[in-house]
Amino acid sequence: MKNPQGTTFPAFASGDLAWVGVSGPGICKESGRFETLLDQLVLRGYSTLIMDLSSCPRMDSTFVGVLLRLAQGSLIPDGSGPRLRIILNRPTDQVRELLDTLCLDQFFEMADMPVLDGMDQLPLEDRDLSKEEIMALSLDGHERLAAVNAGNAARFANLLGVLRQQLAATSSTRPTPGI
Repeated sequence: MKNPQGTTFPAFASGDLAWVGVSGPGICKESGRFETLLDQLVLRGYSTLIMDLSSCPRMDSTFVGVLLRLAQGSLIPDGSGPRLRIILNRPTDQVRELLDTLCLDQFFEMADMPVLDGMDQLPLEDRDLSKEEIMALSLDGHERLAAVNAGNAARFANLLGVLRQQLAATSSTRPTPGI
């Protein structure tokens, strides 16, 4: 997936393995496009997703929240494990530090694998979300991050309040359908 102004998400697959690169910063404004890409991969039913982060210089908490949403959504309800194995490959030092700070190591496998050859490029729709949808995605991600531990809850308490207020204000100013 390519956006000429921002981060690209090249995607490839072979069998039940998907490989996605994040080339550029993993930031809030890219999170809607990233979410739609991940949704498409989940619908295709891959058992393993390798997310190559070697070209992702940094991530913000909204983008990490999208990753956490994917990880938590892939868990089998009975706790027997994930439906989708998620491997974060070659994260940059700054990305690794953020993941460590937010205590997310229990949700992802880390690896340092070379880029895989012999995979077919995936034709995926490059579609963004509306500003309101991205705000809702950010709120969901930050609520998930806050639920991981008390440190994250304190870290994101103010932001959660702001996001909730902004979403409430946005939905209250939207015209009612049919009027």
